[in-house]
Amino acid sequence: MPQSTAPDDDDQFFSDISSLGATVNAARDEGLPPAAREALSDLAAEQAADISRNHGTGRGTA
Repeated sequence: MPQSTAPDDDDQFFSDISSLGATVNAARDEGLPPAAREALSDLAAEQAADISRNHGTGRGTA
């Protein structure tokens, strides 16, 4: 019986969420210069949008 691709999707989802969490935590690091924190915040927003686009409930519909 062929194995479903869901575990690969799950693995990618959890990897993406983990990366987002690391980026958000870095953006909150008050020891970094404000410009670096802002750049990390922008990156986190992009990662969140990618997660929504790639793993959201409406994926594949547009």
